[in-house]
Amino acid sequence: MKMVDLKLPKKTKEEKEKEMSPIEAERDRWPYGMQLRFESEQCEKMPNLKEMKIGAKVDVAGIGEITCIRMNEKKGGKEDYSVEIQMQQIGVEGKNKSQESMIDAMKNHRKNMTMKVGS
Repeated sequence: MKMVDLKLPKKTKEEKEKEMSPIEAERDRWPYGMQLRFESEQCEKMPNLKEMKIGAKVDVAGIGEITCIRMNEKKGGKEDYSVEIQMQQIGVEGKNKSQESMIDAMKNHRKNMTMKVGS
């Protein structure tokens, strides 16, 4: 799977001046909706999250379902697309752990789902 950086480009001086607060917050560095938040109930299911430190890098893998696709054309013929994915299952582990376990877990999940469908 190819990984892409979704970090937003830095704002120009003019763009910053137009805003009410010129201070660039951390949340303004990434597109809306790209942050995952796990509450206590989810952390109980993934106890390694409680051991993580702020700034730690993690591998995230998941299974989701596309729930909405929007396409429209704007003035000048520019097309605009958006795709919504409802995450249904997710796994998170620290980057210093073996990535094999995450890959194996995903393979096993797919294998189990195939077996359930065939039953």
